[in-house]
Parts: sequence; structure tokens; C-alpha cells
Amino acid sequence: MLRKATADDLPALTALRCGAAKANPVDAAGWLQNVAGLENILVLEKNGQSAAMLAAVPVKYGQHRGVWLCGAAGVQGVPMDRLLPKIMEGCLRAYGASGFDFAVTTPDDARRAEDLKTLGFKSQLPLRVIQTPIRRDLFAQAAFDSLTVHKLLERRHIYQPGCISLPEEAMNETMTQLYRRGLTVVSTRRGYGLYFTKGDTLQFLELQADNDHCADQLLQAAREKTGAANARILLAENQTLYLGSGRRCGYGGGFYDRYLAEHPHHATLALCYDFQMFAHLETDSYDVPVQYVLSAPVGEVAK
Repeated sequence: MLRKATADDLPALTALRCGAAKANPVDAAGWLQNVAGLENILVLEKNGQSAAMLAAVPVKYGQHRGVWLCGAAGVQGVPMDRLLPKIMEGCLRAYGASGFDFAVTTPDDARRAEDLKTLGFKSQLPLRVIQTPIRRDLFAQAAFDSLTVHKLLERRHIYQPGCISLPEEAMNETMTQLYRRGLTVVSTRRGYGLYFTKGDTLQFLELQADNDHCADQLLQAAREKTGAANARILLAENQTLYLGSGRRCGYGGGFYDRYLAEHPHHATLALCYDFQMFAHLETDSYDVPVQYVLSAPVGEVAK
């Protein structure tokens, strides 16, 4: 039987979350109550016991309502690989009938990704990693861990107006758990970044800034605080970074580079926001620089 969770289910669901997410009981209970919300968790009951669960967390994309399907877990012996697609299919049908516009989820592995395709999911935000050395600048100034979650969400919507957003209460719990695991926020009036350290590398989960100079300042300030020499930045494939020299990091495949190499007399012009322009980016020998870049801050018209 599939039903909504109640407060009485919390101990059993906490144990499921601990096993699936390798979390401690405090973080597991915090995620269930404050990120997912017990009222948004579906429980598969078997012989009177909680055998599996799936959270359907309300999210927004602009003015559109959606659900984030996450937190799937089951007790040992429950065939989640067969059950989960059926539970998700039921969720999609029910929430679609209730007026929700979209659903979003993240597969744990390639097999789960194939299951999601059969339910109509498409890969919209494949990620890539950019690695860049960080220049040393003893005068780089920035604040650390000074942004409240409310302010962070406000600034994120300035740089990413169309991002999928969780309720602020859920973000509070998420950020609290990330802080416990070593997350640091670096910010200036012109941008912010979320990162943690791994050896001599800063792992940036998010880096948003008005332009390449402002982003570089955030990297340099974080370097001076941590001593790290390199940065790894996670980017979605629909984000494009430009170098000051005109080299572009795009979708891969080399189609435009091959075409421009064969037709060198074409003028090249690229469009981007100014926060998508970085001073440093790794490129290959076959990458063809663009001649002109037209950019403007978010919300302003390029001139």
C-alpha cells in the first residue's frame, strides 16, 4: 500500500535515509522534516512496516509549479529497481492531474537514467567541470559565510532568473547540512560562490558574478583564505564561458571549430551575459577564438 507519511513514520524513514544517503541520524531527520517535509513523502507499506519511500517536494520554476522527486530508499530485499519506476509513474500521473507543470529528478546511475527516459524525463542540465589555476593576490578582498540563505536566494535569482528553487525553509536546512560538511560561502557586492576544499583545490559548486574580473576576485580571495592553488567549477552545459582572448567553452563536438577552420574569412560574433566571461579557461589547440563578443549584465540591454 502506498500512502503519505506521518510523524509516526519518522524513526523508520530516518533509518531508510541513513542507509541510502550515508547520513547521520540528525541530518537524516532534518532532511526528512525540513527539506522534503513529511507531508511530501510517499511510503510503501508492507506487512505494516515502512518498506520504501519517495519524496515529491514542491518546487518552482518562475511561475510554474513542479515537484522534485528525490530521496528514494528501501529496506534490504525490496526490489527498488523495479518498484521505483512504478511509484514515480503514479506520482507523475497524480501531480499532473493536480495542476503541476513539471517534475525534476536526478538519477543515481546509468540504469536509473534509462528508467527515467521511459517515464518521459529528458537530460536538461548535463554537467561539466572546468579546472583553472588561481592567481595569487594578497589584496583580494571578499567576505566569507556572510550571506543569509534569504539573501543568497535573492542573488541567485538575479544571476539565474529561471532556476528551479526550493522553499526557503528547505534551503535553510540544506545549507546547514552543507556547512557541517565544510561548505563555505565567499561573496562581494558583485558576486558570490559556494565551495569546499579538497587538497589543494577549491571545489566550487556555484560561482556567479557580474563579470570575469569579479569572478576572478572571488577565486583569488578564496585562495588567500585556504591556500588552494586550483579551482574546479561545476557548470551546466547550457552555460557558456568566454575568455578575454575570445576563446569559448561550449557544448563540445567541435562542429563550429571545424566549420570556422574550413571557412576562415567569416566574421564571428558571440552573445553572452557579462558574468559568463572569465579571465582563465582551459582550451584545446583546435579551438577557434571568436572575433567579437557582445555582452551585457542580466536584465540590461547590450549596447
